[in-house]
Amino acid sequence: MIRLFVFLASLFLVENALSQISNKQDYVWILNNDPSHDGLEAYVFDFNRMDSIPKALNQYAPTAFSGNNASICDKDGKLLFYTNGCTVADRYHHTMPNGSGINEGEFIEILRNGDCSNGYPGRQDIMILPDPNNERGYYILHRRTILEGNRYKDFNYTYVMMDENNGFGDVIEKNVTIDSTKNYFYRYLTAISHSNGVDWWIIQLLDEENKFQTYKLTRDGFEDEGTRDIPIEFGINSSGSGTANFSPDGSKYAFFNAYDNLLLYDFDRVTGELTDLKQLQIKDIDPNDILFSSVEWSSNSRFLYIAATDSLWQVDTHETNLEDGLELIDVWNGAQDPFATTFVLMALAPDCKIYMCSGSSTNTYHVINEPNKKGKDCDFIQQGIRLPFVSATATLPNFPRFRVDDDKKCDPGITSVFGDIVHYKRDLDVYPNPFVDRVTIVLPENIKGQVVVFDMQGQIVWQHRQGTYKDQVQLDLSHLPIGTYSLEFLPENNPERLIYTLVAVKVE
Repeated sequence: MIRLFVFLASLFLVENALSQISNKQDYVWILNNDPSHDGLEAYVFDFNRMDSIPKALNQYAPTAFSGNNASICDKDGKLLFYTNGCTVADRYHHTMPNGSGINEGEFIEILRNGDCSNGYPGRQDIMILPDPNNERGYYILHRRTILEGNRYKDFNYTYVMMDENNGFGDVIEKNVTIDSTKNYFYRYLTAISHSNGVDWWIIQLLDEENKFQTYKLTRDGFEDEGTRDIPIEFGINSSGSGTANFSPDGSKYAFFNAYDNLLLYDFDRVTGELTDLKQLQIKDIDPNDILFSSVEWSSNSRFLYIAATDSLWQVDTHETNLEDGLELIDVWNGAQDPFATTFVLMALAPDCKIYMCSGSSTNTYHVINEPNKKGKDCDFIQQGIRLPFVSATATLPNFPRFRVDDDKKCDPGITSVFGDIVHYKRDLDVYPNPFVDRVTIVLPENIKGQVVVFDMQGQIVWQHRQGTYKDQVQLDLSHLPIGTYSLEFLPENNPERLIYTLVAVKVE
C-alpha cells in the first residue's frame, strides 16, 4: 500500500510538472499612464501570481510608452528589462548603462526637439529576441523613421548583455544596422522560433513593393532570407493601419488592415515559407471609417480575432471558406472613459485571455475571456478590466510566441486581478437606453445582490441596498448629470464569479 501511494504521488508530481508553463518570458507587461499627466505613474500586468494583475508599480518608470513597447523575462518569469524604443530600463526601473539614445536621429531631433521621454511612435515596431548564441544576451529589434518620405528605412538592433552591470544588464551595442536598403511598413513586425527551437524567423512587410521580407536570426547573427511577393496591391493607408501575428502553434501567419483585409497563410517553420494563401474581405468594414485595426489569435490557434475600431469579428480558420467562419462578436458601445474606448490593439496574454486597448487614453481595457470558444461564447466584455491609472495612447508589448512547441500555450489558472478574484461579466437588460431620469434594470430572477452605478471615471455615483429581486429594479437617476454610466449588479454568494453590467447613457 505504501509503495502504491508513493507511486501515485510521484505520478501526480510528474503530471503536475508536465502541465506547468515551461517558458514565461512574456509574463510581465509594463505600461504607464497618459504622459500628459504629471509624473510617469507605471502599472504592470504580472502573470506570475494569481493576485497581481494589473497593479501600480512601487515607483515611477523612467520611460513613457506612446507606441513602442517591448519587455522580456527569464524563463521563470522574472523581469529582465523593457524598452519604449528610446530607453532601456532594467528590472528595478533604472535606465541601463548606455541605455538611452535608442533610435536617435533626425526624427527625434527635429520633430521632438531632441526629447524622446514619451517614447518612440509605433505599435508593432519593436521586439526583443533571445540570442541563439548566448542565453544571457538579447537583441532588441527596432526601426528608425527617416524624415525623407516619413518611412522606416533602417532596420536596426540594440544588444543587451545580462551578465554586465552586476547582473542587471548593460547595453553593449546600440543602433546597429541590420539592413538599410529597403523601405518598411510601419507596424507588422513579427517573429517566430525556427523548428530547431534555437533560431528565429522574422517577417516584415515592405512598403511600395508588395512583398514580405524575411530574416533569420541564428548563432551567427542575421541572415537575409529574401522577399516573397504578395498577390495584392497595398492601399495608400496600409502602412501603420493594422497588425500581423503568427498563430501560437506557429503554423499560420495572419495579416490584417481595413484597406487590404485579411491575408491568412500557412507557415513552414523549417523553411520560412508562406504558402496556401486565403483571403477574406469583411464587407461590413468600411475603410473610409476605419483608421486602425489589429488581428490576434486564440491560444488553440483556431480562432482569429479582428478588432476594427468600432467592431470585433471572429474568424474560424478551420473553415475551408473563411466567409463561412466569419462572425460579428460585438460593436462598440460608445463609452467615453474619458476618451473613446474603441477597439484598436489586441494581445494574447499568458492567462489565455485577449486584452484590447483603445486608440486614446482610457481607464479600462476590453477583454475576451474565452477566446478558444466559438462565436459569442468567447465572452467578450467591453471595458472589462479597470486600470490603476488612465492609460497611455494605445500600446501593448509586442512579443514573439515563446511556447510554440509546448502543449500548454497559456495558463487559464491565472484568475485574479487587483488582488481580487476576477469576475466574469454578463450583459444586463436595461431600458430605456438612452434614458432621461429613470432607468429599469431586469435582474436575474430571485438572486440577492447589490446594484451599483459608476461614472466613467470609476466613481460610485449611486448604490442600492442589498435585497432579493424577482424581476426588476427601477433607478431614479435624475440627480446625475448628463453622461455615460456603467450599471452593475453583483450577486451575493457568487461561486460562478459573475457580474451583470451594461453601459447606459443619460440624455436631456
